[in-house]
Amino acid sequence: MDERKRIKDGDLVLPGDYLGVIEEYFPGEGVKEENGELYAIRAGRVSIDPNRMEISVEPVTDTPPLPEVGDIVVGRVIEVKPQAAIVQLVRIEGRENEREIATSKLAGIHVSQVKGGYVESLLNEFRIGDIVRARVVSNEKSPIQLSTKGADLGVIYALCTRCRSPLIRRGDKLICPKCGHVETRKLSSFYRKLKV
Repeated sequence: MDERKRIKDGDLVLPGDYLGVIEEYFPGEGVKEENGELYAIRAGRVSIDPNRMEISVEPVTDTPPLPEVGDIVVGRVIEVKPQAAIVQLVRIEGRENEREIATSKLAGIHVSQVKGGYVESLLNEFRIGDIVRARVVSNEKSPIQLSTKGADLGVIYALCTRCRSPLIRRGDKLICPKCGHVETRKLSSFYRKLKV
């Protein structure tokens, strides 16, 4: 008679925990068989399927999402250089219910990826603190490369560079309702229409 603790459906287990013997269950996902004994190969909850006589371990934590090419991301501009704006990623659109992004969370918008046409200065397109909506164009190296080409991509929220009040869109310009300062950005058609 085996003196080990009897595993039940729903129990939490860690990698290497004993689950039973091959005579009782077939090994399912997250389970390995070693000399007729079954062990968990990942942390999770035990799931026993009595109809199939199968035991498996289902992960209890999702792996953090990685931005993939084509994903739309939202981030905050943390630095504007002559050739690129550096963005700290906040979330991947459509995956808000998932865990935080699994990367260094830094991304870059190269001057060639801002918009169709000539960009005189990146400071006319982005400022530190702006919230941007962008498409991932490359995730092969760090930082992830983004593009704001497209009417729906670009700045979705900005503050006045003089008094830090939220700017209001008037056509293709941004106006500060507090101090009257006028600014330009690479604006998204979603400016101040999305949750930030």
